[in-house]
Amino acid sequence: MRIVVLSDSHRAKGNLFDIVEMHKDDADLFIFLGDGNSDFDDVLMLYPKLKYERVCGNCDWDAPYPYYKEITANGKKLFITHGHPFYVKHGYDELIRQAKAVGADICLFGHTHTQYTDCIDGMYIMNPGAVCDYKYGMVDIIKAGIILLPASL
Repeated sequence: MRIVVLSDSHRAKGNLFDIVEMHKDDADLFIFLGDGNSDFDDVLMLYPKLKYERVCGNCDWDAPYPYYKEITANGKKLFITHGHPFYVKHGYDELIRQAKAVGADICLFGHTHTQYTDCIDGMYIMNPGAVCDYKYGMVDIIKAGIILLPASL
């Protein structure tokens, strides 16, 4: 299973459309981590059959989405958030604590605009970077395990 992870488009719709167009046929799921939910709405108008999950970012005023949520994909539990409720610009301790508390296998977050991947105590962590900076990420969940792939346009 391939998941394309997007965050922080901040009106860079062209970048967002380019990434979705590039992966619309090989991704099983798109996850949008906030700060550009109106941009993602435009993507969904053009690609209404995309499978997706999304959360709200600190710049998504009045968006009706949660700040974080738990989902299951290919038998793995994912904790997804924009990151600001967990103060990720000041470190990842609170985010990791919350993701571990819910038993997440994978934790995805945005907000800092900086690509980051790690595996801490068996939990995979990724910030895909910012779509507005031509960055995104992919998560492959396969029989052999989990692969985190930072990517750029």
